[in-house]
Amino acid sequence: MDYQLFDADNHYYEVEDAFTRYGDDEVKRFVRWVSEGKRRHILFGNAMQTLVPNPTFNPITKPGAFHARLKELESGGGARGSAAVGMNDKSRYGVLEQLPPHYQERDARLKVMDEQGLAGAFLFPTLGVGVEGLNADNIRMTYKAFRAFNQWVEEDWGFAYQNRLYSAPAIPVLDPVEATKELELVLSRGARIVVLRPGPANGRSPADPVWDPFWSLLNDSGAPVAYHTYGGGDAYDAAFKMLWQRYGQGDPAYENNLRYSLFAGDRPMIDTAMALVLGNVFGRFPRLRIVSIELGAAWVPYVLHSLDHAGGIVDRHIQAFGAVVEELPSEVFKRHFWVAPFPEEDVAGLAKLIGVDRVLFGSDFPHAEGTEQPADFARYLDKLDPSDAKKILRDNAMALLQPPTF
Repeated sequence: MDYQLFDADNHYYEVEDAFTRYGDDEVKRFVRWVSEGKRRHILFGNAMQTLVPNPTFNPITKPGAFHARLKELESGGGARGSAAVGMNDKSRYGVLEQLPPHYQERDARLKVMDEQGLAGAFLFPTLGVGVEGLNADNIRMTYKAFRAFNQWVEEDWGFAYQNRLYSAPAIPVLDPVEATKELELVLSRGARIVVLRPGPANGRSPADPVWDPFWSLLNDSGAPVAYHTYGGGDAYDAAFKMLWQRYGQGDPAYENNLRYSLFAGDRPMIDTAMALVLGNVFGRFPRLRIVSIELGAAWVPYVLHSLDHAGGIVDRHIQAFGAVVEELPSEVFKRHFWVAPFPEEDVAGLAKLIGVDRVLFGSDFPHAEGTEQPADFARYLDKLDPSDAKKILRDNAMALLQPPTF
């Protein structure tokens, strides 16, 4: 390729004081490290963060360590045969390395990006996407912790460092007033994209008018909103326990697999997309742009189908927040949503479904589930015209940094 790429899904690994460096004494009591033998864990209040097994990140699994297996599963590779080595087999899927500087230092990352052929990247948390739900009943302290975290993000990575690294401040969706305050602050500090947890907003729809001041700020600023995969103590955990685990099944492996299949992965983004479209958020705020990151694309056909059925049958739902959606809800989705598919998925099929201008390239680097190197994603675009591949690999993400054109 004769051009550099723009990665819509890059990550950093947080340093140990990411949540406390800018926190006051109260935050430093709320966020603390504890030791268990040689292992260290991080607590938020009395809740232990469990999404990241080793929150010190040293050693860390090499980038792309799980990608081959995920590709096998997507193409029909089952649990039998020589190709089906489990993800815990360190010879193929669990190779560890000592933490290199470019996972935690922005200048070192830029040098690696030069070698990788990346013009720029959106950067998202690793540890930070498993924290919000740990203390949903302590809204004040959760927002204080994330206020400190976002200050750390700005200092260590920058919201638009050298116009190449665009780090997304993380804003909890627990309280519309506190969320709007944090959004106003990070936008004033130069944030170009923000990241939210998908799913219900602490018992409310994100389309509820109480969230309108939040959406209004984003509408006026033109900054896109990224919904990123999330884990760790949220409403879906509670829903699963209430609906499926009240009496227990006596088989933890079964319950874990069932919970993941029903409530993790696709489900939060499905709920979010339907709530925003049917709640007429885009009718009230027509410049909003929503980006789905690290949530794949398998959910998109289902959402398009379901939206149009709801739009044709449940008109009262749409009217509840101020207006009737005059066009097909699926067309509203196609105008306002950008989707970053997993590399092992049918990227060309997604481009045909929602338009190539709405598809993003995201490598998930340096996580184990992503590609070994960001540019490896390009090998999955061989069914596309080179001009369309360039849109996915570069142009579409860069366009999100400009004011919306609709």
